[in-house]
Amino acid sequence: MTLHGALAAWQALRGWRRYAAALLLGVLLAAAQAPLSLWPLAFLAFILLLHLDDGGRDMAARRRSFFTLFTFCYGYFVAGHYWIGISFFVDAAKYALLLPLPMLGLPIVLAVFPATGAWLAWLIARGHRLAYMLLMPFGWLVGEWLRGHVGTGFSWNLIGYVWGDWPAAMQLAGYMGAQGLGLLTMLAASGLAIALVPGRRIALMLPALLALAMGLASLRMPADIAMLPDVHLRLVQPSIEQTLKWQDDLRQQHLQQHVALSLQSPKTNPEKPLTHVIWPETAIPYLLDEEPGLRDALAQRLAPGTVLITGAPRREQLSANPRDIAVYNSVFALGSDAQIAARYDKVHLVPFGEYLPFRSLLKPLGLDAVAAGAVDFSAGRDATPIAIPGLPFARVLICYEAIFPDESMQQFDDGKPAAGLLLNLTNDAWFGRSSGPYQHFAAARFRAVEQGLPLVRAANNGISAIVDPYGRVTVRLGLDEVGVVDGGLPAATAERPPYARIGDAPLLAFAIVILVAAFVALLRTAKH
Repeated sequence: MTLHGALAAWQALRGWRRYAAALLLGVLLAAAQAPLSLWPLAFLAFILLLHLDDGGRDMAARRRSFFTLFTFCYGYFVAGHYWIGISFFVDAAKYALLLPLPMLGLPIVLAVFPATGAWLAWLIARGHRLAYMLLMPFGWLVGEWLRGHVGTGFSWNLIGYVWGDWPAAMQLAGYMGAQGLGLLTMLAASGLAIALVPGRRIALMLPALLALAMGLASLRMPADIAMLPDVHLRLVQPSIEQTLKWQDDLRQQHLQQHVALSLQSPKTNPEKPLTHVIWPETAIPYLLDEEPGLRDALAQRLAPGTVLITGAPRREQLSANPRDIAVYNSVFALGSDAQIAARYDKVHLVPFGEYLPFRSLLKPLGLDAVAAGAVDFSAGRDATPIAIPGLPFARVLICYEAIFPDESMQQFDDGKPAAGLLLNLTNDAWFGRSSGPYQHFAAARFRAVEQGLPLVRAANNGISAIVDPYGRVTVRLGLDEVGVVDGGLPAATAERPPYARIGDAPLLAFAIVILVAAFVALLRTAKH
Protein backbone atom coordinates (compact mmCIF):
# COMPACT_ATOMS: atom_id res chain seq x y z
CA MET A 1 0.00 0.00 0.00
CA THR A 2 1.30 3.44 -0.91
CA LEU A 3 1.57 6.26 1.61
CA HIS A 4 -1.33 8.03 -0.08
CA GLY A 5 -3.43 4.89 0.16
CA ALA A 6 -2.54 4.38 3.82
CA LEU A 7 -3.55 7.96 4.65
CA ALA A 8 -6.83 7.52 2.78
CA ALA A 9 -7.59 4.35 4.74
CA TRP A 10 -6.70 6.12 7.99
CA GLN A 11 -9.02 9.03 7.18
CA ALA A 12 -11.81 6.61 6.30
CA LEU A 13 -11.95 5.14 9.81
CA ARG A 14 -15.45 5.43 11.24
CA GLY A 15 -17.31 4.61 14.42
CA TRP A 16 -15.52 3.04 17.35
CA ARG A 17 -12.37 2.38 15.29
CA ARG A 18 -11.92 6.10 14.69
CA TYR A 19 -12.37 7.01 18.34
CA ALA A 20 -10.21 4.12 19.55
CA ALA A 21 -7.45 5.34 17.25
CA ALA A 22 -7.80 8.87 18.63
CA LEU A 23 -7.72 7.56 22.20
CA LEU A 24 -4.52 5.62 21.55
CA LEU A 25 -2.93 8.66 19.92
CA GLY A 26 -3.68 10.61 23.10
CA VAL A 27 -1.92 7.93 25.15
CA LEU A 28 0.98 8.16 22.71
CA LEU A 29 1.20 11.91 23.31
CA ALA A 30 1.33 11.32 27.08
CA ALA A 31 4.42 9.15 26.57
CA ALA A 32 6.18 12.23 25.18
CA GLN A 33 5.96 13.82 28.63
CA ALA A 34 8.13 12.99 31.65
CA PRO A 35 9.37 10.56 32.78
CA LEU A 36 9.65 8.88 29.36
CA SER A 37 10.15 12.20 27.53
CA LEU A 38 9.88 10.51 24.12
CA TRP A 39 9.34 13.80 22.29
CA PRO A 40 9.20 12.26 18.76
CA LEU A 41 5.95 10.62 19.84
CA ALA A 42 4.39 14.07 20.19
CA PHE A 43 5.02 14.71 16.50
CA LEU A 44 3.70 11.28 15.53
CA ALA A 45 0.56 11.70 17.64
CA PHE A 46 -0.33 15.10 16.18
CA ILE A 47 0.49 14.09 12.59
CA LEU A 48 -1.83 11.09 12.77
CA LEU A 49 -4.51 13.07 14.59
CA LEU A 50 -4.54 15.75 11.89
CA HIS A 51 -4.85 13.11 9.20
CA LEU A 52 -7.90 11.60 10.91
CA ASP A 53 -9.82 14.58 9.52
CA ASP A 54 -11.63 13.52 6.37
CA GLY A 55 -12.53 16.98 5.05
CA GLY A 56 -16.28 16.58 5.54
CA ARG A 57 -18.45 19.67 6.01
CA ASP A 58 -21.89 18.38 7.04
CA MET A 59 -23.30 18.17 10.56
CA ALA A 60 -22.15 14.57 10.93
CA ALA A 61 -18.60 15.66 10.08
CA ARG A 62 -18.80 18.38 12.73
CA ARG A 63 -19.80 15.88 15.39
CA ARG A 64 -17.20 13.42 14.17
CA SER A 65 -14.48 16.06 14.35
CA PHE A 66 -15.33 17.21 17.87
CA PHE A 67 -15.56 13.73 19.35
CA THR A 68 -12.34 12.69 17.62
CA LEU A 69 -10.52 15.64 19.17
CA PHE A 70 -12.19 15.12 22.53
CA THR A 71 -11.32 11.41 22.60
CA PHE A 72 -7.71 12.24 21.73
CA CYS A 73 -7.50 14.77 24.57
CA TYR A 74 -9.25 12.41 26.97
CA GLY A 75 -6.70 9.67 26.26
CA TYR A 76 -3.92 12.20 26.79
CA PHE A 77 -5.18 13.32 30.17
CA VAL A 78 -6.11 9.86 31.45
CA ALA A 79 -2.65 8.51 30.60
CA GLY A 80 -0.82 11.65 31.67
CA HIS A 81 -2.70 12.35 34.91
CA TYR A 82 -3.50 8.89 36.26
CA TRP A 83 -1.19 9.54 39.20
CA ILE A 84 -3.69 11.96 40.78
CA GLY A 85 -5.73 8.94 41.85
CA ILE A 86 -2.79 7.55 43.84
CA SER A 87 -3.29 10.24 46.49
CA PHE A 88 -6.72 8.76 47.22
CA PHE A 89 -5.05 5.59 48.51
CA VAL A 90 -3.30 7.49 51.31
CA ASP A 91 -6.59 7.07 53.18
CA ALA A 92 -8.11 4.28 51.08
CA ALA A 93 -10.90 3.48 53.52
CA LYS A 94 -12.22 7.00 53.14
CA TYR A 95 -11.46 7.90 49.53
CA ALA A 96 -11.00 4.73 47.44
CA LEU A 97 -14.62 4.71 46.27
CA LEU A 98 -14.08 8.20 44.85
CA LEU A 99 -11.18 7.03 42.67
CA PRO A 100 -13.13 7.25 39.37
CA LEU A 101 -13.52 11.01 39.89
CA PRO A 102 -9.84 11.98 39.49
CA MET A 103 -8.85 9.16 37.14
CA LEU A 104 -11.81 9.20 34.74
CA GLY A 105 -13.91 12.25 35.60
CA LEU A 106 -11.27 14.97 35.82
CA PRO A 107 -9.83 14.12 32.37
CA ILE A 108 -13.28 14.82 30.90
CA VAL A 109 -13.16 18.36 32.27
CA LEU A 110 -9.56 18.92 31.20
CA ALA A 111 -10.13 17.53 27.71
CA VAL A 112 -12.93 19.99 27.00
CA PHE A 113 -10.51 22.93 26.79
CA PRO A 114 -7.97 21.91 24.11
CA ALA A 115 -10.58 19.84 22.25
CA THR A 116 -12.91 22.84 21.99
CA GLY A 117 -10.07 25.14 20.94
CA ALA A 118 -8.93 22.71 18.25
CA TRP A 119 -12.52 22.17 17.10
CA LEU A 120 -12.95 25.93 16.78
CA ALA A 121 -10.05 25.85 14.32
CA TRP A 122 -11.83 23.03 12.44
CA LEU A 123 -15.02 25.10 12.20
CA ILE A 124 -13.09 28.12 10.94
CA ALA A 125 -11.38 25.99 8.28
CA ARG A 126 -14.82 25.03 6.87
CA GLY A 127 -13.68 21.70 5.49
CA HIS A 128 -10.34 22.92 4.11
CA ARG A 129 -8.07 20.22 5.52
CA LEU A 130 -4.78 22.04 5.00
CA ALA A 131 -6.15 25.22 6.57
CA TYR A 132 -7.32 23.16 9.54
CA MET A 133 -3.88 21.62 9.95
CA LEU A 134 -2.34 25.09 10.11
CA LEU A 135 -4.97 26.58 12.41
CA MET A 136 -5.34 23.73 14.87
CA PRO A 137 -2.22 24.62 16.94
CA PHE A 138 -3.57 28.14 17.48
CA GLY A 139 -6.95 26.83 18.61
CA TRP A 140 -5.23 24.34 20.90
CA LEU A 141 -3.15 27.14 22.43
CA VAL A 142 -6.26 29.17 23.28
CA GLY A 143 -7.89 26.10 24.84
CA GLU A 144 -4.80 25.24 26.86
CA TRP A 145 -4.48 28.79 28.13
CA LEU A 146 -8.08 28.60 29.33
CA ARG A 147 -7.34 25.26 31.01
CA GLY A 148 -4.71 27.00 33.08
CA HIS A 149 -6.92 29.93 34.06
CA VAL A 150 -10.59 28.94 34.29
CA GLY A 151 -11.54 28.32 37.89
CA THR A 152 -8.43 27.44 39.82
CA GLY A 153 -6.63 26.37 36.63
CA PHE A 154 -4.46 23.31 36.01
CA SER A 155 -1.49 23.94 33.70
CA TRP A 156 -0.07 20.42 33.93
CA ASN A 157 1.67 18.72 30.98
CA LEU A 158 1.67 21.62 28.55
CA ILE A 159 2.85 20.50 25.12
CA GLY A 160 6.06 22.50 25.47
CA TYR A 161 7.07 20.31 28.41
CA VAL A 162 7.93 17.45 26.06
CA TRP A 163 11.30 19.24 25.74
CA GLY A 164 11.86 19.18 29.51
CA ASP A 165 14.97 16.98 29.29
CA TRP A 166 16.57 19.11 26.55
CA PRO A 167 17.93 22.39 27.99
CA ALA A 168 18.98 23.61 24.54
CA ALA A 169 15.40 23.26 23.28
CA MET A 170 14.01 24.75 26.49
CA GLN A 171 15.69 28.11 25.83
CA LEU A 172 12.83 29.20 23.57
CA ALA A 173 10.72 29.36 26.74
CA GLY A 174 12.77 32.38 27.77
CA TYR A 175 11.31 34.23 24.79
CA MET A 176 7.78 32.85 24.50
CA GLY A 177 7.18 30.64 27.54
CA ALA A 178 6.27 26.97 27.61
CA GLN A 179 3.03 27.78 25.79
CA GLY A 180 4.92 29.39 22.93
CA LEU A 181 7.32 26.47 22.69
CA GLY A 182 4.30 24.18 22.57
CA LEU A 183 2.78 26.25 19.75
CA LEU A 184 5.94 26.03 17.65
CA THR A 185 6.14 22.29 18.34
CA MET A 186 2.58 21.77 17.14
CA LEU A 187 3.13 23.96 14.08
CA ALA A 188 6.15 21.83 13.23
CA ALA A 189 3.97 18.72 13.53
CA SER A 190 1.39 20.40 11.28
CA GLY A 191 4.10 21.08 8.73
CA LEU A 192 5.09 17.42 8.73
CA ALA A 193 1.44 16.40 8.38
CA ILE A 194 0.91 18.74 5.43
CA ALA A 195 4.14 17.57 3.79
CA LEU A 196 2.62 14.08 3.53
CA VAL A 197 0.09 15.51 1.07
CA PRO A 198 1.42 15.32 -2.52
CA GLY A 199 2.86 18.61 -3.72
CA ARG A 200 3.03 20.19 -0.26
CA ARG A 201 6.68 19.64 0.64
CA ILE A 202 7.09 23.38 1.21
CA ALA A 203 5.39 22.82 4.57
CA LEU A 204 8.65 21.25 5.78
CA MET A 205 9.69 24.85 6.38
CA LEU A 206 7.71 24.71 9.64
CA PRO A 207 9.76 21.97 11.35
CA ALA A 208 12.87 23.59 9.89
CA LEU A 209 11.79 26.86 11.52
CA LEU A 210 11.44 25.10 14.89
CA ALA A 211 14.91 23.60 14.59
CA LEU A 212 16.39 26.97 13.59
CA ALA A 213 14.63 28.79 16.43
CA MET A 214 15.86 26.22 18.94
CA GLY A 215 19.39 26.50 17.63
CA LEU A 216 19.43 30.29 17.84
CA ALA A 217 17.80 30.35 21.28
CA SER A 218 20.33 27.87 22.62
CA LEU A 219 23.07 30.44 21.99
CA ARG A 220 21.88 32.32 25.07
CA MET A 221 23.00 29.39 27.23
CA PRO A 222 26.61 29.84 28.41
CA ALA A 223 28.92 26.87 28.72
CA ASP A 224 29.74 27.59 32.36
CA ILE A 225 27.35 28.00 35.26
CA ALA A 226 28.03 31.19 37.23
CA MET A 227 27.61 30.76 40.98
CA LEU A 228 26.92 33.33 43.67
CA PRO A 229 29.81 33.60 46.14
CA ASP A 230 29.42 32.59 49.78
CA VAL A 231 26.11 30.74 49.35
CA HIS A 232 26.22 27.03 50.15
CA LEU A 233 22.92 25.20 50.26
CA ARG A 234 21.84 21.86 51.66
CA LEU A 235 18.61 20.25 50.45
CA VAL A 236 17.10 17.66 52.76
CA GLN A 237 14.92 14.87 51.36
CA PRO A 238 13.62 12.39 53.99
CA SER A 239 11.23 10.53 51.63
CA ILE A 240 8.66 9.91 54.37
CA GLU A 241 5.71 7.82 53.19
CA GLN A 242 2.55 9.91 53.00
CA THR A 243 0.58 7.29 54.93
CA LEU A 244 2.96 7.85 57.87
CA LYS A 245 3.69 11.56 57.60
CA TRP A 246 0.90 12.91 59.80
CA GLN A 247 0.64 10.11 62.36
CA ASP A 248 0.74 11.75 65.79
CA ASP A 249 3.07 9.16 67.31
CA LEU A 250 5.62 9.59 64.50
CA ARG A 251 5.80 13.37 64.22
CA GLN A 252 8.72 13.73 66.61
CA GLN A 253 10.57 10.91 64.86
CA HIS A 254 10.08 12.58 61.49
CA LEU A 255 11.36 15.88 62.86
CA GLN A 256 14.44 14.15 64.26
CA GLN A 257 15.05 12.56 60.87
CA HIS A 258 15.17 15.99 59.26
CA VAL A 259 17.59 17.20 61.93
CA ALA A 260 19.85 14.16 61.60
CA LEU A 261 20.07 14.52 57.83
CA SER A 262 20.80 18.23 58.19
CA LEU A 263 23.77 17.53 60.47
CA GLN A 264 25.54 15.09 58.16
CA SER A 265 29.06 16.07 57.23
CA PRO A 266 29.29 17.65 53.77
CA LYS A 267 30.33 15.15 51.11
CA THR A 268 31.71 17.86 48.83
CA ASN A 269 33.64 21.01 49.75
CA PRO A 270 33.69 20.26 53.50
CA GLU A 271 35.77 23.38 54.01
CA LYS A 272 32.80 25.53 52.96
CA PRO A 273 30.28 25.93 55.79
CA LEU A 274 26.62 25.61 54.92
CA THR A 275 24.76 28.91 54.82
CA HIS A 276 21.25 27.54 54.31
CA VAL A 277 19.55 24.24 55.09
CA ILE A 278 16.32 23.72 53.19
CA TRP A 279 13.58 21.33 54.29
CA PRO A 280 10.52 20.46 52.19
CA GLU A 281 6.86 21.46 52.36
CA THR A 282 5.27 20.91 55.83
CA ALA A 283 8.51 19.30 57.04
CA ILE A 284 7.71 20.56 60.56
CA PRO A 285 4.34 19.11 61.65
CA TYR A 286 3.93 21.77 64.34
CA LEU A 287 2.94 25.45 64.44
CA LEU A 288 6.50 26.77 64.29
CA ASP A 289 5.68 30.40 65.00
CA GLU A 290 3.76 29.38 68.16
CA GLU A 291 6.48 27.07 69.49
CA PRO A 292 9.40 29.13 70.86
CA GLY A 293 10.85 26.05 72.53
CA LEU A 294 10.95 24.22 69.21
CA ARG A 295 12.55 27.20 67.50
CA ASP A 296 15.22 27.36 70.21
CA ALA A 297 15.93 23.64 69.89
CA LEU A 298 16.30 23.88 66.13
CA ALA A 299 18.45 27.00 66.33
CA GLN A 300 20.82 25.27 68.74
CA ARG A 301 21.48 22.61 66.10
CA LEU A 302 22.31 25.22 63.47
CA ALA A 303 25.82 26.57 63.03
CA PRO A 304 26.07 30.31 63.71
CA GLY A 305 24.84 32.25 60.71
CA THR A 306 23.06 29.28 59.15
CA VAL A 307 19.44 29.77 58.10
CA LEU A 308 16.88 26.97 58.14
CA ILE A 309 14.19 27.26 55.45
CA THR A 310 11.29 24.92 56.09
CA GLY A 311 7.66 24.30 55.40
CA ALA A 312 5.21 24.24 58.32
CA PRO A 313 1.54 25.01 58.93
CA ARG A 314 0.61 28.37 60.40
CA ARG A 315 -2.47 29.46 62.34
CA GLU A 316 -3.99 32.93 62.47
CA GLN A 317 -6.69 34.03 64.92
CA LEU A 318 -9.21 36.10 62.98
CA SER A 319 -11.43 37.31 65.82
CA ALA A 320 -12.13 36.91 69.51
CA ASN A 321 -14.02 33.72 68.70
CA PRO A 322 -11.54 30.88 69.38
CA ARG A 323 -12.99 28.88 66.49
CA ASP A 324 -12.55 31.72 64.00
CA ILE A 325 -9.11 30.81 62.67
CA ALA A 326 -7.28 30.54 59.38
CA VAL A 327 -4.68 27.84 58.72
CA TYR A 328 -1.98 28.38 56.11
CA ASN A 329 0.49 26.17 54.29
CA SER A 330 3.61 28.24 54.93
CA VAL A 331 7.35 28.51 54.49
CA PHE A 332 9.52 29.97 57.25
CA ALA A 333 13.13 31.15 57.34
CA LEU A 334 14.54 30.51 60.83
CA GLY A 335 17.84 32.07 61.85
CA SER A 336 20.39 30.61 64.24
CA ASP A 337 19.11 33.19 66.76
CA ALA A 338 15.76 31.32 66.82
CA GLN A 339 13.98 34.26 65.21
CA ILE A 340 11.73 33.93 62.18
CA ALA A 341 13.38 36.07 59.52
CA ALA A 342 10.83 35.64 56.72
CA ARG A 343 7.54 33.90 55.97
CA TYR A 344 5.39 33.07 52.97
CA ASP A 345 1.82 31.72 52.99
CA LYS A 346 0.77 29.64 49.99
CA VAL A 347 -1.52 31.67 47.72
CA HIS A 348 -2.70 29.15 45.10
CA LEU A 349 -4.27 26.21 46.92
CA VAL A 350 -5.12 22.78 45.51
CA PRO A 351 -8.91 22.29 45.27
CA PHE A 352 -10.07 19.07 46.94
CA GLY A 353 -6.52 18.71 48.27
CA GLU A 354 -6.02 21.72 50.55
CA TYR A 355 -9.58 22.94 50.63
CA LEU A 356 -13.01 21.60 49.73
CA PRO A 357 -14.92 23.83 47.30
CA PHE A 358 -18.56 24.26 48.26
CA ARG A 359 -17.84 22.55 51.58
CA SER A 360 -21.34 23.16 52.97
CA LEU A 361 -22.81 21.21 50.03
CA LEU A 362 -20.20 18.50 49.52
CA LYS A 363 -19.21 17.64 53.10
CA PRO A 364 -22.63 16.04 53.87
CA LEU A 365 -22.07 13.81 50.82
CA GLY A 366 -18.94 12.39 52.41
CA LEU A 367 -16.47 14.46 50.43
CA ASP A 368 -13.59 16.17 52.14
CA ALA A 369 -10.30 17.77 51.25
CA VAL A 370 -7.71 14.99 51.02
CA ALA A 371 -4.89 16.97 52.65
CA ALA A 372 -6.74 19.52 54.77
CA GLY A 373 -9.36 17.27 56.36
CA ALA A 374 -11.92 18.92 58.60
CA VAL A 375 -10.39 22.41 58.35
CA ASP A 376 -9.57 23.97 55.00
CA PHE A 377 -6.30 25.73 54.41
CA SER A 378 -6.69 29.43 53.70
CA ALA A 379 -5.03 31.18 50.78
CA GLY A 380 -2.21 33.59 51.49
CA ARG A 381 -2.63 37.18 50.42
CA ASP A 382 0.83 38.23 49.26
CA ALA A 383 3.11 36.65 46.66
CA THR A 384 5.82 39.30 47.01
CA PRO A 385 9.36 37.85 46.99
CA ILE A 386 10.61 37.44 50.55
CA ALA A 387 13.93 38.54 52.03
CA ILE A 388 15.83 35.54 53.40
CA PRO A 389 19.16 36.47 55.01
CA GLY A 390 22.09 35.63 52.76
CA LEU A 391 19.99 35.00 49.64
CA PRO A 392 18.58 37.10 46.81
CA PHE A 393 14.90 37.95 47.19
CA ALA A 394 13.08 34.65 46.78
CA ARG A 395 9.80 34.02 45.00
CA VAL A 396 8.48 31.08 47.00
CA LEU A 397 6.40 28.46 45.21
CA ILE A 398 4.81 25.80 47.38
CA CYS A 399 3.99 22.51 45.67
CA TYR A 400 1.94 22.94 42.52
CA GLU A 401 2.28 26.73 42.44
CA ALA A 402 5.34 25.90 40.32
CA ILE A 403 3.23 24.53 37.44
CA PHE A 404 1.65 27.91 36.67
CA PRO A 405 3.76 30.25 34.52
CA ASP A 406 1.81 33.22 35.91
CA GLU A 407 2.71 32.36 39.50
CA SER A 408 6.38 33.13 38.86
CA MET A 409 5.71 36.39 37.03
CA GLN A 410 6.21 39.71 38.79
CA GLN A 411 5.68 43.37 38.06
CA PHE A 412 8.89 45.32 37.57
CA ASP A 413 7.36 48.75 38.06
CA ASP A 414 5.28 48.35 41.22
CA GLY A 415 8.02 49.10 43.73
CA LYS A 416 8.24 45.51 44.96
CA PRO A 417 11.62 43.78 45.15
CA ALA A 418 12.66 41.80 42.09
CA ALA A 419 13.18 38.11 42.73
CA GLY A 420 16.62 36.62 42.23
CA LEU A 421 15.61 33.08 43.09
CA LEU A 422 12.72 30.64 42.73
CA LEU A 423 12.32 28.57 45.90
CA ASN A 424 10.04 25.55 45.49
CA LEU A 425 9.17 23.43 48.52
CA THR A 426 6.98 20.44 47.78
CA ASN A 427 5.79 17.02 48.89
CA ASP A 428 5.27 14.63 45.99
CA ALA A 429 4.96 11.59 48.27
CA TRP A 430 1.22 11.86 47.64
CA PHE A 431 1.78 10.42 44.17
CA GLY A 432 4.02 7.47 44.97
CA ARG A 433 6.32 5.96 42.37
CA SER A 434 4.43 7.36 39.42
CA SER A 435 5.06 9.83 36.62
CA GLY A 436 3.60 12.68 38.70
CA PRO A 437 6.80 13.72 40.53
CA TYR A 438 8.79 13.73 37.28
CA GLN A 439 6.20 15.85 35.49
CA HIS A 440 6.07 18.24 38.45
CA PHE A 441 9.83 18.71 38.32
CA ALA A 442 9.80 19.22 34.54
CA ALA A 443 7.28 22.05 34.91
CA ALA A 444 9.33 23.68 37.67
CA ARG A 445 12.46 23.64 35.48
CA PHE A 446 10.59 25.64 32.83
CA ARG A 447 9.84 28.36 35.38
CA ALA A 448 13.60 28.85 35.82
CA VAL A 449 14.11 29.31 32.06
CA GLU A 450 11.08 31.58 31.65
CA GLN A 451 12.16 33.88 34.47
CA GLY A 452 15.93 33.68 34.08
CA LEU A 453 16.21 32.69 37.74
CA PRO A 454 17.83 29.75 39.54
CA LEU A 455 15.44 27.22 41.02
CA VAL A 456 16.03 25.60 44.40
CA ARG A 457 13.66 22.71 45.01
CA ALA A 458 13.32 20.63 48.18
CA ALA A 459 10.88 17.70 48.18
CA ASN A 460 9.83 15.37 50.99
CA ASN A 461 9.83 12.77 48.27
CA GLY A 462 10.07 13.48 44.59
CA ILE A 463 13.01 15.26 43.04
CA SER A 464 15.06 17.74 45.05
CA ALA A 465 17.44 19.78 42.94
CA ILE A 466 19.22 23.02 42.20
CA VAL A 467 18.60 24.24 38.65
CA ASP A 468 20.37 27.09 36.91
CA PRO A 469 18.40 29.81 35.03
CA TYR A 470 18.83 27.84 31.79
CA GLY A 471 17.10 24.74 33.11
CA ARG A 472 20.29 22.76 33.71
CA VAL A 473 20.36 20.64 36.86
CA THR A 474 23.48 21.20 38.95
CA VAL A 475 22.69 18.75 41.78
CA ARG A 476 19.71 16.50 42.46
CA LEU A 477 18.21 13.72 44.56
CA GLY A 478 15.95 11.30 42.74
CA LEU A 479 12.56 9.85 43.59
CA ASP A 480 12.60 7.69 46.75
CA GLU A 481 16.15 8.70 47.67
CA VAL A 482 16.75 9.51 51.33
CA GLY A 483 19.54 11.95 52.02
CA VAL A 484 20.92 15.40 51.40
CA VAL A 485 22.55 17.15 48.49
CA ASP A 486 24.76 20.21 48.79
CA GLY A 487 25.41 22.82 46.16
CA GLY A 488 26.00 26.45 45.36
CA LEU A 489 23.39 28.88 44.09
CA PRO A 490 23.59 29.74 40.38
CA ALA A 491 23.35 33.42 39.55
CA ALA A 492 20.32 34.80 37.74
CA THR A 493 20.73 35.91 34.14
CA ALA A 494 22.20 39.39 33.71
CA GLU A 495 19.01 40.51 31.99
CA ARG A 496 15.62 38.96 32.52
CA PRO A 497 14.33 37.02 29.49
CA PRO A 498 11.62 38.68 27.37
CA TYR A 499 8.99 36.25 28.62
CA ALA A 500 9.59 37.36 32.21
CA ARG A 501 8.34 40.81 31.25
CA ILE A 502 5.56 40.10 28.78
CA GLY A 503 4.14 36.72 29.80
CA ASP A 504 1.59 34.88 27.65
CA ALA A 505 -0.62 37.86 26.74
CA PRO A 506 1.03 38.75 23.37
CA LEU A 507 1.13 35.09 22.32
CA LEU A 508 -2.52 34.56 23.22
CA ALA A 509 -3.52 37.73 21.37
CA PHE A 510 -1.53 36.60 18.32
CA ALA A 511 -3.29 33.22 18.29
CA ILE A 512 -6.70 34.87 18.50
CA VAL A 513 -5.82 37.31 15.70
CA ILE A 514 -4.70 34.42 13.48
CA LEU A 515 -7.96 32.56 14.09
CA VAL A 516 -10.11 35.64 13.46
CA ALA A 517 -8.15 36.60 10.33
CA ALA A 518 -8.47 33.06 8.98
CA PHE A 519 -12.20 33.08 9.68
CA VAL A 520 -12.66 36.33 7.74
CA ALA A 521 -10.44 35.22 4.85
CA LEU A 522 -12.09 31.82 4.45
CA LEU A 523 -15.54 33.37 4.75
CA ARG A 524 -14.76 35.77 1.90
CA THR A 525 -13.39 32.90 -0.17
CA ALA A 526 -16.59 30.92 0.39
CA LYS A 527 -18.75 33.87 -0.76
CA HIS A 528 -16.84 34.08 -4.02
